[in-house]
Amino acid sequence: MSEQYGVALIMPAYNEEEHLKDTISSIPEIVDLILFINDGSTDSTLETANKHFIESNRSNFGNGISELNYKIITQENQGVGSAVVRGLKEIIKLDKNNQLKKQFPNKNKWIVIIMDSDGQMDSNDIPELIKPLVNNSVDHVKGNRVGLEGMPKIRKIGSYLLKKLMRVASGYPKINDTQSGFRAINLEMIKIWDFNTKWDDYGYTNWWLLESGRRSFKLKEIEVKSIYKGEKSKLKIRRFLPKVSLLIFKSLWKRGWQWYVLGRGTESKKLRITFCIIWFTTIFSLFGMILFSKHYIYFLTYSIFGLFITRKLDVVESERRLNQPNSPLIN
Repeated sequence: MSEQYGVALIMPAYNEEEHLKDTISSIPEIVDLILFINDGSTDSTLETANKHFIESNRSNFGNGISELNYKIITQENQGVGSAVVRGLKEIIKLDKNNQLKKQFPNKNKWIVIIMDSDGQMDSNDIPELIKPLVNNSVDHVKGNRVGLEGMPKIRKIGSYLLKKLMRVASGYPKINDTQSGFRAINLEMIKIWDFNTKWDDYGYTNWWLLESGRRSFKLKEIEVKSIYKGEKSKLKIRRFLPKVSLLIFKSLWKRGWQWYVLGRGTESKKLRITFCIIWFTTIFSLFGMILFSKHYIYFLTYSIFGLFITRKLDVVESERRLNQPNSPLIN
């Protein structure tokens, strides 16, 4: 990796004391700074983290004892999404106040990694995860998990269904693993991110992809290993799926309105007009199935045709945006 790049890692944690030793000790020295976000843990997560950071030859950010630094931030329990946002805002503050430059004078650019503290992400994948950012080919990179042996079957099914929905809604038509929180982001992307809205709980990975896709940030997926040892997930499926499904629907409508009705970032007027005509007539056709049930077969046929065509047009526009030299197209 280029020596001019600094690497900061954001690690959210809630009651993860039993996993921290292995997780922290596995982080490679390529990571210059770890921002550990203690999300209101009620066990010994805070003390355990501090102990193992010291054992791994890292020192508190700013004291100059070691080139490998860490900083612990504690907040009230607000959810993993909130913890990640807290870390992102912290790295922006450190950059703005020139504290990063003071502590790491040779680092002119920064890459920010998001990695959970539960031991299910392999830190050995970090060098490959950040490579596309060093090459300046994309704005952010996310892990595509392979080797999911041990993952509960219900989570595999849920991940598959969410993948299909997210491909339609996000503006990333070839995305595979929408639930992986293991990712790397160019600090310049974070500095222009819209923090006025956020998603605090589980599902923040979907929210992040939906927002970045709507604004046409360039994304690449890298295969990463995933480690499952029979841990019980903290994710509550019955609460998670309805909330995320509503998020996906609202985001799809918002993106469609901005891209095709308002034309933000869309160059082809012909594509916009065609898309809007088919999109809105398809919606009317769906209502027609209810209002004119005697002729539902005609409305159903047109609805299927309309959804197929708008999907094809959307993929074409999404691919064009992902190949643009500049991003985002929507500020």
